[in-house]
Amino acid sequence: MPADDSTDTKGGTGEPAIRAATVDSNGIEKRQYDHIGLKYNSMHELPAVLPEKPSVLAALGDVRGKRCLDLACGTGRYTAFLSQLGACTVHGYDISPAMVEGAQKTFPSDLYPYLHFAVADCSKLELLPTPNEPFDLIFAGWFLNYAGTESDLTSMFRVIEAHMIERGKFVGITTNVDDPCVTKDKKDFYGLDVEVRNKEYRDPETGIKLGIVARIRAHTDTPIEIDCFQFGKEVYERCADKAGLRLTWKEVLVPQDAKVNPKYWIRYLERPTISIIEAVKQ
Repeated sequence: MPADDSTDTKGGTGEPAIRAATVDSNGIEKRQYDHIGLKYNSMHELPAVLPEKPSVLAALGDVRGKRCLDLACGTGRYTAFLSQLGACTVHGYDISPAMVEGAQKTFPSDLYPYLHFAVADCSKLELLPTPNEPFDLIFAGWFLNYAGTESDLTSMFRVIEAHMIERGKFVGITTNVDDPCVTKDKKDFYGLDVEVRNKEYRDPETGIKLGIVARIRAHTDTPIEIDCFQFGKEVYERCADKAGLRLTWKEVLVPQDAKVNPKYWIRYLERPTISIIEAVKQ
């Protein structure tokens, strides 16, 4: 994979692109969002991102009164969403100091006393603060897709399993795990371009084929580029099983807006950008 350039003018917009993350064969790149910060929020209104919230909402169920953990919380979008749904407290951790600083600025503690943000590496159990008690619900949006090996992904699932109560639940957003055309680029796809950078990505530790590596370019005012892994469903299920979790895959839902022609979403639903994961302890 290419080196982690901070800007790139590729794409024809004339605007330099902020490269959020460049992944490599050794796994997730640390502090990959440091030079984005609050600029990341500009992605939230892209059409490709709009199906996330209705899909997550349906998977979460009743959040009222629950203690929640948000892994790789970024600027706190879903941390706050969980609180709005009635969670009694939500702890958000992210490896990027810039993203956590953005979350704290957006949701200051004096106005949002039930939200708690801190910098931490969520990918390894020994690097995440030990809670006073496990959490009822754990959420992770765009976290698992930065695992570069099966051991990385298994480690992330072990973090989830260790921090969850016995009858707790995990809900996560990741890349599409069963796209039949996964090796094909997606151009002008609801505000995104998805370029396949490695059509046959193999685990550098074992040589097993895991999926692809893709570069996502967001057509925001200042274009943002994000490199990530896109593993197959069987890889996720295998790694979750090793960590003591049982996965189910939830339906991807599009926004129900009377002003939008339902046909607008046909192309999206053929190749959604997301998969929604639910996991419980075995």
